[in-house]
Amino acid sequence: MDTRALLSLATVAETGSFSRAASALGFTQSAVSQHVAGLERTAGTPLLTRRPTVAPTPAGREFLRHARQILAHEQAARAAVARVTGRDQDTPVSVAVTPGTEHLVPVIGRISAVVVDDAAAAAAALTSGGADAAVVDGIAAPGDPLPGSGPDLVVRVVAEAPIGVLLPVDHPLSGRPGLDLATLTDARWLGTTRTTCSTSDLADAARLRLRSGTTYTGTSTDTVASLVRAGHGLHAAPTTDVAPAGLAIVALVAPRLVHRIEVRVHDPARAAVRAMADAVGAAP
Repeated sequence: MDTRALLSLATVAETGSFSRAASALGFTQSAVSQHVAGLERTAGTPLLTRRPTVAPTPAGREFLRHARQILAHEQAARAAVARVTGRDQDTPVSVAVTPGTEHLVPVIGRISAVVVDDAAAAAAALTSGGADAAVVDGIAAPGDPLPGSGPDLVVRVVAEAPIGVLLPVDHPLSGRPGLDLATLTDARWLGTTRTTCSTSDLADAARLRLRSGTTYTGTSTDTVASLVRAGHGLHAAPTTDVAPAGLAIVALVAPRLVHRIEVRVHDPARAAVRAMADAVGAAP
């Protein structure tokens, strides 16, 4: 069985998009579609739904479980060869990082950090072999995995903090002891996808549709604070953060959500990758 086809299927499932999978893998979208169609012919059943969203079917979830095991074995074989041939320490460590975690990747040895949009994109990079490790952040319910966590990865939680709502100090809700997100669906939220505690992550984790205010496509926390301060929309933030001047962070009491930072590596991983992961895990 062609592992490139398995890789295409797994990456489409993780990114939720044929085009994003093609971009992550360096394939054409047509090639990814052909790979998935070929596997579906072999399986004799659809493995992915196409509309309204791209997602694994029940058969696809079972197929993917085995596909990921095959891909993990291939990664392990490459790592074993690298150790035997002495390339274990000579090959640079490639790390996929989400925008909010770039500062955590230590400058040790030969490390190449590539910034990706979110945890799902980092998972695609790990699956494809485009990254040896990933340092990701995202929003989830306590105890729930972030997107892209897989059975063939070693996942270490670096930090975890409850989520709060970032709003101006003169906002009518700034004095509340806690907020219910369901009561804020009509409020305007900054339209963010790449910031720490992005509104897209918050909506996905809470399974709510939030009303968009100003769209911001960057990653700067200072810009987010300026936009919230100017009344362009609310935003989420870890409650452990110090609120910027003129702003308050009010705890979100329902639903209970946390912002989590994780480091992920293949199991097994070469020594240089493990050293990098250990350094990130020890970061303050």
